[in-house]
Amino acid sequence: MSSGELFKATSNLARGNRIYILMLTAIIAVNLFSALGALHKEKEAAHIGKKLSKSVIRKEMLADEKRLKEILEQKKFLTAVLTVSVFLVMLALALGLALSIKCLALKLNGRDFMAAYGFSPDINWYLWDVCKVVIIFYFFGYTLQFFELIGLRAFGAKKPDEHIMAIINTTIMDTLAFVAVLYFVIKKYKRRFIDLGISFKNLTRDIKIGILGYLALLPILSLILLIVFVILQLIKYEPPSVPLFELFYEETRPRLLFVLTILVTVIGPVAEEVFFRGFAYPVLRKRFGVRNAIILISFVFALLHTNIIGLLPIMALGVLLAYLYEKTGSLIPSITVHIIHNFIIIYFVYLYKIIIMPTSCIY
Repeated sequence: MSSGELFKATSNLARGNRIYILMLTAIIAVNLFSALGALHKEKEAAHIGKKLSKSVIRKEMLADEKRLKEILEQKKFLTAVLTVSVFLVMLALALGLALSIKCLALKLNGRDFMAAYGFSPDINWYLWDVCKVVIIFYFFGYTLQFFELIGLRAFGAKKPDEHIMAIINTTIMDTLAFVAVLYFVIKKYKRRFIDLGISFKNLTRDIKIGILGYLALLPILSLILLIVFVILQLIKYEPPSVPLFELFYEETRPRLLFVLTILVTVIGPVAEEVFFRGFAYPVLRKRFGVRNAIILISFVFALLHTNIIGLLPIMALGVLLAYLYEKTGSLIPSITVHIIHNFIIIYFVYLYKIIIMPTSCIY
């Protein structure tokens, strides 16, 4: 293609996608301003953080350890719950290790440890459509924040409850992502739900595959987490706090905690699997092949989910999610794994909240 033809094709693409280009420009501008503002705040607080962070964290850890011993000595029921929880985790790790060894043995003998139930690569949406959904998601996310800010200032309203707003905004954004994907697949390209992997035809089989897949991943996930933890200790790096965990720790209202739990353990996983595995992965698979597509979508999935500390563990989870979708052609195994994983994390967050912060518990 000559330079003239390339310029003409680029011009035609730009004219046909002006709205998305404008939204992308707005997203870049907002992120640049946010980055500059964050950099300025970090410089102002840097000298304070260096002096206080390590000593404060060390004192907090010692205080939590002492408090944990006192509480467990006083409350036998919590001790029993913690003991059972640890036992179940160890049992799951043992079962997972046995499954992993069996899978490895089958692979070494030249046999596939999981039968393929079929995957249909016949999709007619494109990588640019995936980019459009991402642009829509971030643009409306920033727009939502902007109108909330303007609305508060215009009407002189009091600052709303941050926890409620976080739940509302997250629900809106998850719904928006789901609807946007459905628009492109069903409305624009005239396809069906099954083309996204949304099928309940073999529900029991798919759920079973998801459970076994997650068990097999647990030893690998645990090893990765252990390696990351050791490296952090060696380099004395203090990972940043996770906003989601802070929200769970701080919130005490039962109804909000219930909604937040459903959002994190059910709604979020379903929306994410529909986008990452059902919508984006087939496009990458068609262009780059199965192996490269699994690695690429898993890396993006991890990158958008966490900081550098959780990158490898979440990427390993993403590889399993994409692999299960590739083998089954259904999102049910991936959704099952995602829900189980998030549920386990939230369960231990609640357990920590009950034990370490008993005044915030709900009885």
